[in-house]
This record gives sequence, structure tokens and C-alpha cells, in this order.
Amino acid sequence: MNDREFQDIESARERWEAENAEEFRKERKREFSLDCGIPLRRVYTPVDLAEKGFDYLKDVGLPGEYPYTRGISPTMYRGELWRISQYSGHPTPEDCNRLWKAQISAGGNVIYIAYDLPSQLGYDPDNPRAEGEVGRVGVSLTSQRDWEIAFDGIDIAKVAVFQVFNAPAVVGVANHICLAKKQGLDLKNLQGVCQSDILKEYEARGNYIFPPGPSMRLVADLLSYCGQHMPNYQATQACALHQAEMGANAIHEVALGLASAFEYIKVAVERGIDVDIIAPGFNFLVTCDPQGFFEEIAKLRAMRRIFARVLKERFKAKRPESMKCKIYAGHGGMSVHREQYLTNIARAGIAGVAAALAGAQQIDLRPYDEQFGIPTKEAIINSIRVQHIIARETGIADTVDPLAGSYFVEWLTSEMEKAITKELETIDGLGGVVKCIENGYIKRMIAQDAYKWQRGFEAGEMIRVGVNYFTSEVEEKPAQVYRADPRVEKQRIEAIKQLKKERANKKVKKALDEVKEVALMDPAGDNNIMPAVIQAVDCYATVGEICDVLREVWGEYDEPSFL
Repeated sequence: MNDREFQDIESARERWEAENAEEFRKERKREFSLDCGIPLRRVYTPVDLAEKGFDYLKDVGLPGEYPYTRGISPTMYRGELWRISQYSGHPTPEDCNRLWKAQISAGGNVIYIAYDLPSQLGYDPDNPRAEGEVGRVGVSLTSQRDWEIAFDGIDIAKVAVFQVFNAPAVVGVANHICLAKKQGLDLKNLQGVCQSDILKEYEARGNYIFPPGPSMRLVADLLSYCGQHMPNYQATQACALHQAEMGANAIHEVALGLASAFEYIKVAVERGIDVDIIAPGFNFLVTCDPQGFFEEIAKLRAMRRIFARVLKERFKAKRPESMKCKIYAGHGGMSVHREQYLTNIARAGIAGVAAALAGAQQIDLRPYDEQFGIPTKEAIINSIRVQHIIARETGIADTVDPLAGSYFVEWLTSEMEKAITKELETIDGLGGVVKCIENGYIKRMIAQDAYKWQRGFEAGEMIRVGVNYFTSEVEEKPAQVYRADPRVEKQRIEAIKQLKKERANKKVKKALDEVKEVALMDPAGDNNIMPAVIQAVDCYATVGEICDVLREVWGEYDEPSFL
């Protein structure tokens, strides 16, 4: 557009505002803004984009082309729908086998493993520290024997396996590899994602085991091994969802997820690993909250743009695949509630629409009864059905990036990009992510965001229908709430004892000794720990045994107090 056209638009807007001044006084609030603090104007026009220096080809472009604002493939959902997953895990391998088969029958095409707390912290069910927690918040899946039971009759050539394991992630991926070999699958075709983002554990979630240095080494080893042997595997899921669940606003959420990914890449590249080998192995877990519908869409579009530019300009990536930000959009638990719990179905649906409009590669919606405990199978299946309705009944999947060109969406995408980039520069200026963990900057940032949100909620500015708005005096509860059988812990302890009786324990000891030997070596490209861990897992060594060896070498992380 030329200057005259912009002047005409601005004149028309000034006239419109003058003519409707009386009407504007009736607006619900004097000022409107996003949760992250960005003020919102009444209306957006091409002039607002011009103020941003908006350049269509440079900032948006076409789908599947740099900087991937409009999506990472030319066809997006016209070619293949997003992966429909459901984070789930019932207490035992046998329970999960039944649950996961039901999910597949309902149309799920991803098994997304939720481990119990002892497994995530590297403890077997028979460890005294596991008492009372075995199978309580997920599956107790501790050995290759357990994987064989859990995946009996499930073809992992057709179903991708994702897992949230983090500190012991190398053990989880090793189990996936060993199972694939048993099923005769070429590792080059193995599909999956492992959440091995240990930095976010120090920042928000707390399920860490080892100090940051050795933990970063494990992530780099995993990225390198999978990049070389498993090109369809995303070895590291860098997370922003957990920081958001702790209270981080949308800007800080995305900045922390990207900063962690850039730190992992930096560490790996400094060890001599080619960025184009490891960068395609990244996947990002971010929230998609129905409360900030357009904010969520804009932040994911901005995230793709920033990732592409940093990989190209800072890390000198050459392959297009290295610059594509693959997004797993998870509907966070902060936006589902016990009060009037069936309204959670609507929240999940809105979150799913936002994630689809933002171009996510995978979507995971919270089941309506999750606030009461582990979701029931009925609620999990309902959550999968909601995604199928969005994908197959709305037309959302028929056009690539249908919101592109919206004056508001493009302005907001650019505004989010600017704010996220500024926060990334702040983190870099303070010495990087690890330094910001050590000095408490990230913890304080998240706490401040959470405090601001809570004050807004208590003041009625952050509306949650049924919770602080249109409340009900009648308490509603599901007719059925899933609870782990208290006998599970005893069963799992007996299963571990039986395994240790039946396996070749001399081979296990030798394999564990080799894991220790590699762990004692300085981190380097040719000292990758994955082959030793795979060998130990193949001998039926347990996650607890492998992590105990690593604890012996590296010790455990003791978090200092910052608040």
C-alpha cells in the first residue's frame, strides 16, 4: 500500500472513533490487555502492521518456507492431521496395555507415557524412597520386561511412542530402542519423542536427579545418538508448559522453552556435534490455554519465527528441517477445574481449536475429570473424541493457516516476537539459562507472574466460569473417580524380585559397570553413554539400577533456596 492509502485508512479510523465516541464509553472495561501485559487496541488496520515494519515475505511468507510463521509444511493438515495424543498411564504395565489399546481403538495415534513419580526420579518400586508412590500418578514401568508387557499386541511401527521421563530419559529411549529391535523395526523408521528437558525441572517441575552439568551431558548424548541413528525421532522435548503451569505468562513461557533449547544446542555444538544432526530432534511442549485464545495462537506463530531465525543466524544451520519448530500443544491443567467440572470439556475444545489454528504438530487435551486424580478411561476417550470433532467436523484442517493476514493476529504475532526476543536477550545477558537457574532469576520471574495472576483472579479480572463467575452452591463430582489399587505397590515389588531371579545377573553387572565407566569419562562426542545404557536395558537392568550407578558417579542435585 502507498502512503496515500495509509493516510486514507488512518483518516477513516479517526472519523469512525469520533462518530462512535459515545458508544465507546459503554465498553466493559476502560482498558483491555492480555494476561502477559500487552495492551489491546479497539481495532486493527493495515496501519498497525505498517508501524511494526511488517513485511509479508520476510515475516510471514508461505507455509513450509522460512521463517515458518505459517507452519512447517506446505500442506499442513490438508496432507496429514496433527497427531492426536493423550498423556496417560495407569499403575501397572498390564493396566496400560488395556488402556493404550482402548486409546488406539478410539482414534489415538500416539501413546504418551505418564510414569509414576518413583520411575521419574530413578527409583525402582522396591526402593524405600518409593514407598506410597508406586503407580500413584502414572505407570510403574521400570524395565524392558515391563515394556514387553505394556506393548504386547501394539505395533510401534504404526503408533508413535512419546514419554515424559526427563532425568532418566536415556533409559526410557533405550527401552524404546530395545523394544523396536524385538519387533523387527529399523531404527531409522522409529517414531517417538522423549521429554528429556532437564532444565525445566530445575526451573519449575522439580523432578531432577543429577546436578546440571552431568544432566546436560545426558541430553547432548541423547540428541547426538538419535540424530545419527534415528532421524525420525525427536530426542528432546523442550518444555514451556511446566513453567506456564507454575505461573509464567505467555512471553516468559515461550522465552524459557526456547532458551533451554538453544542452551542444549550450544552445549552439543561445543562438543563438536553438527547442529544439523541434532536440531531436527527437537520438539516443543507449550500450553494452549482457552483463556487467551488469540494470545496462544500468536505466541506459537512467533515461536516458530524466532526458532527459525536463531537456528539460521546464530547456529548457522543449513538444513530446512533444522529450522522447523515442531510444536506439541498441551492444554494445561491450570485451566481445568473441579467446580462444574463438565465445563472442562468446552475449555478443552477451545484449546484444541487454538492449537489447530496455530499449526501445532500434536495436540493433547486435558480430560474433564483430571482435577480429581488420574483421569478415568471414559474421560480420556472423550478427550480424544473432542480432537476428532475439531479435526473432522469444523473445516479447520482444510486451509493452511486460515488466520494469516488478520491485522490483529499479525500485529500480535510481531508484538509477541518482540517481547519474547527481549526476554531471551535478558537471559543471555545474565549468563544463560543455567546461570539464571543458579542465581534464582527464573524462579523469581515465575513467582512474580504467578502472584500477579492470582491477584487478578481474586479481584475477578481473570474470569473462570463456575469458579469465580456464575458459581454454583451445589458441589458437582464425577460418578466415578479413578484411584490406584493400594495392592499395586506389593505387586510391583514382587515383579522386580521375579525379574532379578530370572535374568542373567552377571551380564547385568557387566553392563552396569560399562555404564559407570563411560559416565566417569569427560563428555565428548566419542564418549556417548547411550550404547552402554542400551546394552544394560537389553540385559533387563532396571531404571533404578542404572540411575544408582549414575548417582554414584555424579551425585544428586540439592536445590538452593531463592525465595
